[in-house]
Amino acid sequence: MKQTEQVIQQTTMILPYFNEEVSLLCLPDGSRYIPVVALCEMFGLRADAHIPRWRKLVLWCNARKLPWRTPTGRTRIVWCLHLGALPLWCSCFNWSLVTPSRQAQLQQATESWLKATEQAHQEMLTEYREMRGRLFEFLLAYTYADKMLPRPALYFSLLLDSSDARMQLEELVARGRDLIQEATTHARKMLQAQDTMPIMDVVKLGEDGEIEEVSSQPLFPVVPREKRIQFFEYLKLLSHWHQEFAAFLRGTGAH
Repeated sequence: MKQTEQVIQQTTMILPYFNEEVSLLCLPDGSRYIPVVALCEMFGLRADAHIPRWRKLVLWCNARKLPWRTPTGRTRIVWCLHLGALPLWCSCFNWSLVTPSRQAQLQQATESWLKATEQAHQEMLTEYREMRGRLFEFLLAYTYADKMLPRPALYFSLLLDSSDARMQLEELVARGRDLIQEATTHARKMLQAQDTMPIMDVVKLGEDGEIEEVSSQPLFPVVPREKRIQFFEYLKLLSHWHQEFAAFLRGTGAH
């Protein structure tokens, strides 16, 4: 436990919307946790009565037992919730158990969280659609490029006088073909991953209650950051290759 305490930093924060200072446990990976007993005390809830029920909920999937230094200076191993799970936790108990002022704060916080969630979802959806369009555009341009590339390369090689220039051209073509194959494979995998996402139908109702519009969109339009970065890295490498190929042709006069 002493070794664990050394890598966990305990601090405090003012909880948004509730204007209360709570303990915050910061782990080495940057994740932050709040002791559940501290939350219960703040809201006047019985931790021993609620925690056994909460542990059966999705809410608890990222909960951890961590050492917490109480206000009296005693260290206890207690259940802690990830800071990001706070909105979900606020919907997992009966609001009638807390004071009217806390109920008003819960209402305000929930409305703000829902608004922020909707905004984040729309931003993710926009990014998802833009990325999907870029992937299709790329595949349309490059799907057969690796197979077609040797044809103009053969034509240009006939215009070259030296064997060194022809060998350099072959190396350029081979490198470009390999790069195109890697990039198209990566793009296809990204699209295939998107196709496995759960899809939901979104309907728009008119004033008379009739459905006016139906559209489909992914439930979780997530584009993994590392995959996106790798795709744009391929585009950068291809751009450099095109420039190098064009410079080679200009330098040899084979254009």
